[in-house]
Amino acid sequence: MNRTIHFITAVLFLVTGFTAVQAQENFYRVYQYETPLKGHLELTQWTTYIPNSSQSYDHFGKSLSRDQLLATSIEAEYGVTEHFVLAGYADFEAPKGGDFNYTRSRIEARYRFGQRYDYFVNTAVYVEYYFPNHPYSNSQEVEARLILDKDIEDFRLVVNPAVSKYVNGDEDQSWQPAVSAGLYYRRCKVIQPGVEYYDNFHEKSAELFPTVDVNISGAVQWHVGVGFGVHKPCDDLILKSILQVDLQAIRPTHLMRKRYRGG
Repeated sequence: MNRTIHFITAVLFLVTGFTAVQAQENFYRVYQYETPLKGHLELTQWTTYIPNSSQSYDHFGKSLSRDQLLATSIEAEYGVTEHFVLAGYADFEAPKGGDFNYTRSRIEARYRFGQRYDYFVNTAVYVEYYFPNHPYSNSQEVEARLILDKDIEDFRLVVNPAVSKYVNGDEDQSWQPAVSAGLYYRRCKVIQPGVEYYDNFHEKSAELFPTVDVNISGAVQWHVGVGFGVHKPCDDLILKSILQVDLQAIRPTHLMRKRYRGG
């Protein structure tokens, strides 16, 4: 048990030494090793609400307060194979007293190596490309990350080192290193508490999230968290929700068979 504690402490110490990418992020997630099964479609709604912030951000060319900012994203993720998935996102945000506005689209590819426990550390790779709504921003961005996952007795440690780069527009186009990490208590199948850490070098901010994962059913999972700014400048309080539904019935091969059979 002491060796386990020392290992977790060492990894988390290394994590806090990395820097994160993306200035003033609205969505916080430590990406996991598992992927949707082949032929399965997962629909996910991301919701972030910032009840208290002294920070400002650029919203369609206007500098607005992040206090009471509400952001949401709709994701569809499809299992192409047992190890490879493709996904698309549409992001929206509403400042205090404002309407929801579409801000950007994202496409994602993710591949995991082997099966859980095949290797000492479970590993996956992830690439994402951002297409902003032009009135919102003229800077497209690419991001790549590793997903490193290790079960240690009743705990699961997940680390996402990453790099990102703006490929055009007015932003700094140098490569920026990144990291996020989560530690989760896995003994209970239905409710699993955890803690996540995010660090943002560009804005010199960091956030810490106590989290809870709720397994509502085999096909429905709900992740919630409360984030606190570790130091300035950052949002003082952040509430996040990620609701995921696995639509197991959608299999294109089955649909084609049904069509050929005259169903």
